Amino acid sequence: MTNTTAADLSSDMQMIRAEIYVRRFQRWMGSRRLDDLDHAMHCLLVECYGELAPKPFRAILPRGSATGVLYGYGVADAAALREHSAMFADPIQAGILPAETLDSKVMPGHWQVGKRLGFEIRIRPVVRINRKGSNSPGTKETRADSGILRPGSESDAYLYEALQHPDQGTMDRSREEVYSEWLAKQLDRRGGASLEAQPAKLVSFQRTRAVRKLRGRGSEGPDAVLRGTITVTDSAAFELLLRNGVGRHRSYGYGMLLLRPAS
Repeated sequence: MTNTTAADLSSDMQMIRAEIYVRRFQRWMGSRRLDDLDHAMHCLLVECYGELAPKPFRAILPRGSATGVLYGYGVADAAALREHSAMFADPIQAGILPAETLDSKVMPGHWQVGKRLGFEIRIRPVVRINRKGSNSPGTKETRADSGILRPGSESDAYLYEALQHPDQGTMDRSREEVYSEWLAKQLDRRGGASLEAQPAKLVSFQRTRAVRKLRGRGSEGPDAVLRGTITVTDSAAFELLLRNGVGRHRSYGYGMLLLRPAS
């Protein structure tokens, strides 16, 4: 995914919402032999909307429900997405994200420094193990010689820290605390906002297998949703943060900051 830069802020940022017809989506996935929901949604958005596809995005598919919700940030409003879909999406794809359910709004162009905002975000909190056997950008050494973590691989940030404490009972931080620190570092690196009152609340966690290309084998990793409060530290940088998302896998349903009033 290509990051937006300060020079790309001439267009208003749109927030997109659409309904997802889950059974139609599942049938389409089966016809395309797609196994991973996130990879399938990425493919669907690109094929329906091309370069106008919202990214980052968040697909919320409640278990057992006939419909879900898609949220996303992008430069195209609902009318532009409907027009593109009408010309290029096939009928099955158009039925998954019906044009009449598409809606959009313009996001603020200026954010007050010091403004407190509540948020929810889906993240894949991983660290990459470099060739010297340490995580990037951290400094701790891994147990790479054990064969558990291979140089160049990605590791669950919590698992990585746990492997630094091989003796039972010496790991003194919770998964929630580790993931909150991971998010705080991501925000500090990108700029625009800082995380308040760590840890953020870990709303859900599961391990999922992520596929990022057709017929790819995929890799297992953490899939977590956090809620908390951030403070805007720079207006322009915060808009870039919203446009680009946070962390890895931002083109596949991770990293979108859904905002809410600070509690």
